[in-house]
Amino acid sequence: MKYSPASGGGRVSVSAVLLLVAAAVTFMIPNIPSVSAAVPSGVVQFIALLLAVAGIFILVRFRFVTFTYVLDFRSDGADPDAERAYAGEADVSRIPRDMLDFTVFKTQGQRQPVAECILGIDELEAVKEFPGRRGIARELRREYGAVAYYDYTASPRPESVTVLVFSEPDKKAAIAVECDEKMRNALKDLISGGVS
Repeated sequence: MKYSPASGGGRVSVSAVLLLVAAAVTFMIPNIPSVSAAVPSGVVQFIALLLAVAGIFILVRFRFVTFTYVLDFRSDGADPDAERAYAGEADVSRIPRDMLDFTVFKTQGQRQPVAECILGIDELEAVKEFPGRRGIARELRREYGAVAYYDYTASPRPESVTVLVFSEPDKKAAIAVECDEKMRNALKDLISGGVS
């Protein structure tokens, strides 16, 4: 099972370009004689730098990066006979959890995809849904204590964020993704009624 959410789109590009234009205009303000006497040029240049960094960050993080979420057989090599037995299975919740991995691939621009994280489904403890990005880390700390949190969402203001909590031997890890309803339900089924 594979899903790739849409990237930020045109609104993200417009926002980034506006920030970069604002940075250029702000950088030129000290050249105006009446303004240069009132405002120190170092302050104006610092503000211009902040605007430029924000614009570049938005372009790189939300426009030029694509995430793909893959729920598939283990990458470290599950038993080939068992893999063949389940090869035609359309419902991943019928595959034993210890045979599955959840992998996040990151593609930046025209480069080849890179695996950002590979986690075994047998370590998946919870699948949580949030109405956006705000407050997720705080809620996870409140419920689980110390947890390593990674954000693999594709848009700056996602409507729905799915957080997968994995229980590793020495710590808990949580990853935020923007998967579709089909993948989210398959992951929930693997926790509640999947073969173990």
